[in-house]
Amino acid sequence: MERGEYCDRVLAALRRLTPEERAAVRSEIDGHIEDHMESLLELGYTPELAQERTMAAMGDPEAVGRGLEAQYPLRWLLLGRCAVVLAVAACLQALLAVGMLGMVWDSVTARIYPNEESRMNGVAATERVNVRVPVGDDVLRVYRLAVGQRGEVPGLWEAEVSLCAYDHLPGGIVSDRLLSATQVKNERGEASSHGGGRGSWKADYTRLYAPLQPGDTFVTLEYERLGERVYLELSLPGEGIS
Repeated sequence: MERGEYCDRVLAALRRLTPEERAAVRSEIDGHIEDHMESLLELGYTPELAQERTMAAMGDPEAVGRGLEAQYPLRWLLLGRCAVVLAVAACLQALLAVGMLGMVWDSVTARIYPNEESRMNGVAATERVNVRVPVGDDVLRVYRLAVGQRGEVPGLWEAEVSLCAYDHLPGGIVSDRLLSATQVKNERGEASSHGGGRGSWKADYTRLYAPLQPGDTFVTLEYERLGERVYLELSLPGEGIS
């Protein structure tokens, strides 16, 4: 759907506005479309895909028109029409806040500064890292390493590797098999837990663990599926386990 057609269909439901007010509402809607398309273009979308995603995020034009019409009962006309454009802007912001662009924000956060909390009870050493590996249409990112104790068993030390996964394009679907097929192992090939991920339009997060022994200095991150293989050695923060 083209931008002009979308505006026409929204305005068809606004029967109480003067021609000048309709022009102002059209300008406001068109400005929102333009702003969000520019944001998606800056994130790497093609012009065609940026327009398609933006129009989808705007929602059904008839429904948007009815929602806007409901904001202007007849009695409002007695209070003046100067607030019409401001009300339209507020309505559009509310509609877009729960749409695709809201979900894109989570994907952008995974690219910039993911910060899911550690699940360890006692952390002996931690370090933020920035390791990104492309896997198919997605990106696997290691953003934090920690050494500590997660359970209540005395002397049981583990490495915690915090991961996230996101699509190359913000808002794209993240494969639900990416994190579930990823493992972290110690120097002897032992792992405490496997990965997990639900797949979403945003970004997926998980934490993987491997048991540690005195003298361990690194863990390995491994992924192998559909002919793609990832193998990384991740140095433990601090002095490891002494």
